[in-house]
Amino acid sequence: MNVFEGVEFNTMQFIGPLIVLIVTMVGISFVYRFFFKWLPKKLYNFLIGPVALIGFYIWLIPMNLGFHELFK
Repeated sequence: MNVFEGVEFNTMQFIGPLIVLIVTMVGISFVYRFFFKWLPKKLYNFLIGPVALIGFYIWLIPMNLGFHELFK
């Protein structure tokens, strides 16, 4: 018995944005590493979290999912 028999799920709506998210996060981390490797190790590691959040927010803007829309 399949309760979801009539439900269609388009996976392409999720795969494309996730690929863009991965590329954005890798790109932002590469730029961060390239420009800020000269920082002391503790400060460099401390700022990785905020840089990841900035990369996530850069991904959200083209997806029309800014913080206002995300938490609406």
